[in-house]
Amino acid sequence: MNMPLPIDAALPGLIAALRDKGRAVLQAPPGAGKTTRVPLAMLEAGLTAGRILMLEPRRLAARAAAERMARTLGETPGQTVGYRMRGAAKVSRATRIEVVTEGILTRMLQSAPDLPGIGAVIFDEFHERSLNADLGLALCLEVAGALRDDLILLAMSATLDADPVGALMQAPVVTSQG
Repeated sequence: MNMPLPIDAALPGLIAALRDKGRAVLQAPPGAGKTTRVPLAMLEAGLTAGRILMLEPRRLAARAAAERMARTLGETPGQTVGYRMRGAAKVSRATRIEVVTEGILTRMLQSAPDLPGIGAVIFDEFHERSLNADLGLALCLEVAGALRDDLILLAMSATLDADPVGALMQAPVVTSQG
């Protein structure tokens, strides 16, 4: 059984916001459980039939997040949860949550701008701003507005001022206590 984490109390509100608006900004302190609980909750809620991509700024964080979520499901990476980064990938046809590094999303958008097969994109640690993450969010907002009104977008952060990002995304801000 999973140990309760602070983010658990915010999950119903977050899922409701994503169901209603298709996008949201989640603000929660470090250690609240954003990275490992939110993608699994989105999958469990059946928000999308497509794959859920979660963007991580660092390779080590991407691999660790995928391994932790897979362990939670009693699996190994490459089954329900996988990861992909330059030079390493553990994904399969069964993979529903894919943790990727920022450059991977940029390349995916370049090769197939409508992101076929992708139902949601999560920008984790969005406060760690980078050119690839900012470009990825801008392009995903454009895709959602012009090509894919079904594409779910979520930005998560521990320390970012969420209101300006929420305004940019035209998304509700959901806050979790630590």
